[in-house]
Amino acid sequence: MTWIRPLKMDEAEGASKEIIDNLRKRGRPVSKFRLALGRRPPVLAGREAMRSATRGGTTLGLRREEMISFYVAAHGG
Repeated sequence: MTWIRPLKMDEAEGASKEIIDNLRKRGRPVSKFRLALGRRPPVLAGREAMRSATRGGTTLGLRREEMISFYVAAHGG
């Protein structure tokens, strides 16, 4: 449960709408978490930039990417 009310798909506008539409075109799920971040477009854009920089855009492979993400999260990153 989120404390911030998530956007509805048809409520998104501007930069948030572009990001959400781009996710849907690529077949990625649009979670309630992403929709809640959509209320602050710069925050949603930053989160997606961080995700794309650490997932799928490297030659590390999924297993190593997940291990690095887990390690960083476990150490308060």
